[in-house]
Amino acid sequence: MYLTGEHAGAWEGRETERRRDARRVLLHAQGLSDAQGRLLFLTLVGLLGIRGSRPELDDALALQAVRVLRLTVETRERGVLYEHQADDVRAQALVHELQAMFEAKDEQGRSVAPADRDLLAALRALEVGLDASLREEVGSAFLDSAARIVGRAEGPTPAPARRPLILEP
Repeated sequence: MYLTGEHAGAWEGRETERRRDARRVLLHAQGLSDAQGRLLFLTLVGLLGIRGSRPELDDALALQAVRVLRLTVETRERGVLYEHQADDVRAQALVHELQAMFEAKDEQGRSVAPADRDLLAALRALEVGLDASLREEVGSAFLDSAARIVGRAEGPTPAPARRPLILEP
């Protein structure tokens, strides 16, 4: 136990928990292309950002929203424009927030969005991961694991500038 770092208080020192988080999240990124993997992590970062302002966001709510968005993208991929609706109003609001995350404007003001094929693969991977974590019955384990992994990937935050304790006039 000591050699694997299980005794450490911080997540960085606990090797077994790091492996569990990697299995829970990164396992589903395998087999994705570079663009699809970036979309998956963009979606994770977006979900975690939304989670900061919406404390009710858990794995079950995220799964509903991702599933509805995936169905909408699948339908659009077949050439039919139809927006699927979630049963839960909170999940539907989350769907709109996720859709807005994938839409951008270029310098000329044209809408730019990822290819549906890439977005569909990323959403499928995310849906499978969320569904698998819900079967573990641990609460919002997938989003918690993603928060630790994404936070670790961002690197250390810079230390705030120190102000002197004594102020001179």
